[in-house]
This record gives sequence, structure tokens and C-alpha cells, in this order.
Amino acid sequence: MTIFLILLAFIAYLVLVNLATYRQFASDKQAAIAKDQRTPEATLLWWAAIGGWAGAKYAQQKLRHKSSKEPFRSQLNLIGVKHAMTTATVVLVLGFLALWPAASPSTAPTLTAAQASAPAGAPPVISLRPPAAYRAAR
Repeated sequence: MTIFLILLAFIAYLVLVNLATYRQFASDKQAAIAKDQRTPEATLLWWAAIGGWAGAKYAQQKLRHKSSKEPFRSQLNLIGVKHAMTTATVVLVLGFLALWPAASPSTAPTLTAAQASAPAGAPPVISLRPPAAYRAAR
């Protein structure tokens, strides 16, 4: 349930940041038409970098805003590549973790008699011998 809520919050974040990014591009386009104060390119790229790349790319195509201006176009595309690589990495790691076998109770570490009787705060006793159950099975 917790993972579901985290995923839901992440999706909500992405929707909001993409809408805000589109709005930034639209207001900059209007300022360009009106020959008014413009939004710095660094600000537009920052909005794309924090998760609004899809909104930025959509605005760039739909509004025909900064679609041919270099190096802005290349920088925006590089942000998109970085987002895709990050997404692919997260999906692969989560996929591998889903395939990892769960620990069974028989392989869980158990305390030895020396560890169980040690006073609180004492350094742990480390034994290189296999557990008694393993020795008895052989």
C-alpha cells in the first residue's frame, strides 16, 4: 500500500510540474510576441530538469517556441535523454529486486548462546563455525 501511495504522489508531482512547465513556456511565448520581459532560458531548462521535460517538449512543438534555437534545443533534448536513462535504470533495478528471492526463515541469522547471554552494549561475538543445524545435517 505504501508503494502505491508513493507512486501516486510521484505521478501527481509529474502532472503538476509538467503543467507548470507548459505554462512557463506559454507565458514566455506571449512575452516574446509582446516584446516584453522574457523568462530566462536557464529557468525554462530548470523547469524541464525537475520533471517537466514532457511539458516543455510539448510546448516547444505546439507553441513553436524555441524549437530552432541552439543550444537551447540541444540542452532540452539532453535533459530528455537523462530523464529516459534515469527511468530505465529505476525500472531495471525494481525489476531485478522483484525477481530476488525472499529470505526464508531457515536462512535467517540466529543468535548463538554466547551472543544471547552477552550483556547489553558488549561487542558482538563472531563465529566462523557453521550453525549447529548445518553441522548436524552433515
